[in-house]
Amino acid sequence: MSTINTLVHHIDQLLTQHQSLQHGYAQLQSKVVQLEQQLLQLQLDSDNLEQDKHLESEPAHNQIIEDELHHLIGLFDQATEARHE
Repeated sequence: MSTINTLVHHIDQLLTQHQSLQHGYAQLQSKVVQLEQQLLQLQLDSDNLEQDKHLESEPAHNQIIEDELHHLIGLFDQATEARHE
């Protein structure tokens, strides 16, 4: 009878551990889902920042091109005036 009681006690401990492990596993799964959602949001935020950076740098780039174009037009005008003189 003592052996049966020992087995029953051992099985009870194993079932308790199993339930505890299942609960811990469910919590871990929940945390993984939360972290995946946070990662996705961070990636979206990062993509948006990159797009914003690109949009912010575009006017500056356009200004540089415009300045270079004005400089070239000035050189062309100087060359044309020198030819006509």
